[in-house]
Amino acid sequence: MATSLPTTVLLVEDDPLARHAYRSLLESLAPSIRLVGEAASPEAALEHAFALQPRVVLVDLQLGTADGLDLTRGLIHRGFTGGVLVVSVLPDEPYALRALEAGARGYLRKDHVAHELERAIRAVGRGETYLHPAAAPHLVSSLLQAWVPRPTGPRTALTPRELETLALLTQGLSNKEIAAALHCSTRTAKAHVSRILQKLGVEDRTQAALLAVRCGLLKPQLS
Repeated sequence: MATSLPTTVLLVEDDPLARHAYRSLLESLAPSIRLVGEAASPEAALEHAFALQPRVVLVDLQLGTADGLDLTRGLIHRGFTGGVLVVSVLPDEPYALRALEAGARGYLRKDHVAHELERAIRAVGRGETYLHPAAAPHLVSSLLQAWVPRPTGPRTALTPRELETLALLTQGLSNKEIAAALHCSTRTAKAHVSRILQKLGVEDRTQAALLAVRCGLLKPQLS
C-alpha cells in the first residue's frame, strides 16, 4: 500500500533557542514532516531554499533586524515553487493579511504552534492556504462586507453564499469542512468553490485566496 511522502521543511529562525524548540517539535512530527535544513538569516534562507527545494519554508516574521515578509517576497520573486508559512507572536490583524499579500500561503501565531503546526505545514505543502481560525475573524468580516467588481476586470460579483465559502476557503478548509460549516452537502460546497474559481478567473484555491487579498476582498479591519 502506497504511503504519502513526508512534507519537507526549511526552518528560518534567527534565535538559537527558538530554533532548537522548532527543531524538536518538527522532529517529533516525523514521519509526516521532515526537517531538511535550517537558516538563521534571510540570505542563508534564500540559498538553502533553492538548494534544498523544500515543500514548505517555515519563516519567523521577525528575524532580528530583518523582516520575514521581505524574505517571503524575495522567495516568490525569485521563483520559489514551494509554500511559505509565516509564524509570528504579533497580533493577527493586520499581519495575517500582510503575510498573504507578501505571497505566503499560511499564517500561524506562535501560541498555536504546538497544536496546529503539523496541520498548517501539511496544508501549505499541498498548495492550500492556511489560517488558524483565531486569525480569520477580521478577514472573514471583511469578506462579508461587499464585493465590488472592478469595471476593467472580467470578474463577476460573488453571491453572499459564495463570499461565506471564500471566507472558509481562506482558512484552508477542505470541501468537506466547508460543507459542515455551511450545513450543506460536500457536493454543494464543491460547486460553490468551482463557481468562485470561475468568477475570479483563477485555477485553484490558493490563487483565489491570494486574489481576494490583492484585489480588495480582504481589507484590514482596524479596531
